[in-house]
Amino acid sequence: MDTVSATVRQILDDIRDNGISKALEYTARFDGIELSPDAVIWDITTLPPAAIDRLQKDAMDFAITQIRAFHEATKPHDIQVEQAPGLILTERMVPLERVGIYVPNGQYPLISSLFMTAIPAQVAGVQDIVVAIAPKAQDPDPVWIYALQALGIRTVVRLGGAQAIAALGYGLAGLLDPVDLIAGPGNQYVAEAKQELFRRKVTGIDVIAGPSEVLIIASPGAPPEVVAMDLLAQAEHARDAHAYMVSWDAPLMAEVQRVVTTATMHRNAPLGPIDWITVSSPWEAVAFANRTAPEHLGLIGKEAEALASQIRTAGALFVGWLAGQALGDYVAGPSHVLPTAGTGRFLPGLSTRTFTRRMSIIEAQETMPDAYLSYGQVLAAMEGLQFHEQSLQTRHALRSQSKDVPL
Repeated sequence: MDTVSATVRQILDDIRDNGISKALEYTARFDGIELSPDAVIWDITTLPPAAIDRLQKDAMDFAITQIRAFHEATKPHDIQVEQAPGLILTERMVPLERVGIYVPNGQYPLISSLFMTAIPAQVAGVQDIVVAIAPKAQDPDPVWIYALQALGIRTVVRLGGAQAIAALGYGLAGLLDPVDLIAGPGNQYVAEAKQELFRRKVTGIDVIAGPSEVLIIASPGAPPEVVAMDLLAQAEHARDAHAYMVSWDAPLMAEVQRVVTTATMHRNAPLGPIDWITVSSPWEAVAFANRTAPEHLGLIGKEAEALASQIRTAGALFVGWLAGQALGDYVAGPSHVLPTAGTGRFLPGLSTRTFTRRMSIIEAQETMPDAYLSYGQVLAAMEGLQFHEQSLQTRHALRSQSKDVPL
């Protein structure tokens, strides 16, 4: 077991067994903040309206409107099919009852991640949403308060890291009830804590969101400064973020490298690495991208943009030089909580579907054809499942005796 896994398991076990006392102990150790038990849970409705800069307010309101509109337009709906006369099949979308949202509040307070997780949950119909945000010495931060109030969020848990995930999953006796699912990005300890709670069957999780990634396929004519800024925009998240530029245009790649060098010359904050991948053709670029399955994939330049239909595994695809990943991070509409580390090959990004369950409903009426009962019996007999077969035989016999006997 690696160090991260061992640490996370210890934190989860301690908070499961000891509750708030251990949560506060870990908060003091990792965040340097001493909290009393009655300061862990905030009821946002009891706080006065936040006073913030007008432009910040307008930007947040704009983002909320765009994100909500997209998710309203794309949320799944119930589907009903009359498979045959008397056989009605329904796929009902049922929202989860109680969801925990984790929002990073470390070096970069990711207010946008609150919008990108809580809004899809609200649109899906989740009635009870709890938000976990690591405490800061300067709390309450008016920007956070405005964002929470604008969404109508009531309950905030002032915990961060794995201890926040433990509190959401196991609850805190007398303070916080457990949630059904935990969503939202975080560091490696947060990601491991979510996965461990899922393995323990304590709670559901959204996507496996690890270090940020971007892959840019750039073709001749792509603006070098745009490509460079997209690479740096993801690399600036952390040292373990990863960026790739893929191109068959050597002069373009050299110019992008020059822009990156100039832009980062006097920067002290850490950046993740940038890999420079030279390919011989657009098709080789597509093959590399689909193998990599990056969190964000940008296509810049006419030849690159023409490859959009060939991309199959990206967490999100950005087509055209105006479609920067930062547009998707903040205001375009789809959630920026996306699969990373190659998991886009089999996982989607966060959406309203993350917060719903599909429940199949099978309604059989008197007019249902006999074939469903008779062929079902044959298949049960083939598998050797005696009572499955008899279950169908009994219904078949009863219906043969009287049409008035309900199925």
